[in-house]
Amino acid sequence: MEERRISLAQLDVLREIGTIGAGRAATALSDMLNTKVEITLPETNLIPLENLDRILGDPERPLFVLDTGFQGEISGRVLFLIPPEDGKILGSILLGKRAEEIKCDDLLFQSCLKEVVNILTGAHMNALSDITGLSILYGVPSLALDMVSALLDFIFIQIAQHSEEAFFIRTDLKVKDINFNTIFLFFPDQLSLKKIFEVLNI
Repeated sequence: MEERRISLAQLDVLREIGTIGAGRAATALSDMLNTKVEITLPETNLIPLENLDRILGDPERPLFVLDTGFQGEISGRVLFLIPPEDGKILGSILLGKRAEEIKCDDLLFQSCLKEVVNILTGAHMNALSDITGLSILYGVPSLALDMVSALLDFIFIQIAQHSEEAFFIRTDLKVKDINFNTIFLFFPDQLSLKKIFEVLNI
């Protein structure tokens, strides 16, 4: 598939959704952690699935992958990606432990990561719903630790059946002066993507 050019108006809407969602998520996480949280979005775009390998980089790089499905007037799924070392540091802040004490298979640690992602995803889904007027319901995220190559296999085998493109949002999360580099991949199915742009007349 050839890379599709999106209009400046469409790109502005993507950025607005990301910015509003980031602001709401920062407020909610700040309340949860009782500390200052900042979220910035250095990069937002609509990416064809076949170009995701360029974004994700080294196929042997491990990532925590938190997968959330959504449905309603539009449907699809959201993947939140964070490197394990960043995930452990974030978990240590949430649990009040040292990062080296965090184990990837610890259920409490996993539950904390899921809660953070639930807040982040919910903020972005609600921003999208507010802007479009569309009803969106989202579930509880699942968590896996996978290499980039396995993630790409999953995307091409499972997600590509319904989606051809992803909203790509690179998210810089700052908690207690510690920076976490994360990625949101939002995969609306093709009918949903068309509906979003039609509703917004762009």
